Amino acid sequence: MIDVESMKKNAWVLFLVASFFGLFGPSGLNYYWWFYSVFFVLFFAWTLYLIYGCERYVLFLATMILVGVAIFSFLASSLAYVSVSSYTAGANMISIVGGLAPILAVGAVLAIILLTKPSYFPFECKGNRVTVRRKEPGKKNYRIGLIAGASTLTGGIFLKSVDALTSNVVAIVGCTGCSIAILILLRHSIRGLRTLQVQERSMSTPYTFMQIDEIREARSRWWLGRLFKRLASPRHSPGA
Repeated sequence: MIDVESMKKNAWVLFLVASFFGLFGPSGLNYYWWFYSVFFVLFFAWTLYLIYGCERYVLFLATMILVGVAIFSFLASSLAYVSVSSYTAGANMISIVGGLAPILAVGAVLAIILLTKPSYFPFECKGNRVTVRRKEPGKKNYRIGLIAGASTLTGGIFLKSVDALTSNVVAIVGCTGCSIAILILLRHSIRGLRTLQVQERSMSTPYTFMQIDEIREARSRWWLGRLFKRLASPRHSPGA
């Protein structure tokens, strides 16, 4: 369930993680730091909007999922670009294609998920309010933690015994695999968000959070929340 505290925590954690790992991008690429600076400013502004102004459930949750996947895809793509460039005497078309390969692989999996017929709808709707259906507590977190822990331990032991090229390949495959694993684990949520988005087209107001009253009350106490509300006042917000 998305409430005030989880909304703030998740949005800020995602922003900090994305900004941090963005520092490990292909710095040798022309204008990379300029692009990173633009990304940092825009994503910071978007994070503020998600916390203090966003009332659209689909938009918020889709951002959380896609950015989480994009972080690992970016790491894999950056490392692939740098690795290929180091073996092809600098940046060229081959290094660009190599850098795009992990992103294309993850994008293909996402496309397959979106085009596959859903077998389970993970959300509960009451009017235009949405929340996640209750499942066995800790089941998904346990699986994700187990996969991440095993991967980190195995990877750490293995990378000490191989050369730089093999280490890079393992890291690229590992990061790409993490992105794909997240997509597979959250496939029902991704398809569910697609269903909600389609349904919104015939609705007068978009889907919003089940705890929207508490979220609005909290935002009314924050000056940024009042600012976003004032800026969005001409628009019709999701109903109660």
